[in-house]
Amino acid sequence: MGEFADLYLPQTFVDILDIAMVATIFYLLFALLRETRSAVALQGLVTLLLFSFLVYFLAEIAGLNAVTLIFRSFWIVIVLVFIVTFQHEFKRALTSVGQIRLFRVFFTPSVEFLDELVRAVSMMAKQRMGAILAIERINSLKVYADTGIPLDALVTTETLRTIFTRPSPLHDGAVIIRGDRIVAASCILPLSNNPTLEKELGTRHRAAVGLSEETDAVVIVVSEETGIISLAHNGNLERRQTPESLRNILAELLKIRPEEK
Repeated sequence: MGEFADLYLPQTFVDILDIAMVATIFYLLFALLRETRSAVALQGLVTLLLFSFLVYFLAEIAGLNAVTLIFRSFWIVIVLVFIVTFQHEFKRALTSVGQIRLFRVFFTPSVEFLDELVRAVSMMAKQRMGAILAIERINSLKVYADTGIPLDALVTTETLRTIFTRPSPLHDGAVIIRGDRIVAASCILPLSNNPTLEKELGTRHRAAVGLSEETDAVVIVVSEETGIISLAHNGNLERRQTPESLRNILAELLKIRPEEK
């Protein structure tokens, strides 16, 4: 009995550890993809996996060597399909891990910055002045700032309105904001391919959603046609913001406390 325990108990522990690690990996993958627009594709892929496993199991029992051989190699195809189907979600996750800044929490914007920003957006909305402003949080926006014109200017109402006033050469593009400073203007942002976005939305709104899909940035858009204020973050677009609602959401997302004023 003692020899039996010595022989099988260590192996049992290894098996349990092996299963736990595999289960954890699959749980993290499903948690990553569950709340994305690829959730339906994930369900289809899981169905394909279960069907493939069932066919392989039956072929193994029936002794169908050719089918068994095919499905042994079929797992490689499934892995490749998985990577290609969810490449956007993996890219976003890897970007978040690779660009994280551990000490960014100690450098939050001030209430004065929020006042200037909301005032500028409100005035541009009244004048129907098209604008897009990307506020950097944890993920670095340097790769997008490098596509524009470097400024390094303090965020003020006058500066932002000047940038987006036609015929300013900097109005056609996005402003990148880090902390309380404008890093660059006339920047190019990635466009979203989300099919659920309203057809009437233009390039500015799709660029705002696109950047929020790939990073944790908060992006403000002012429509040139309607003057409607929109806010994009975490791949979602919240339209028809008022100056008050915009201020409240920004204060929460940027962790700006009212008592700082």
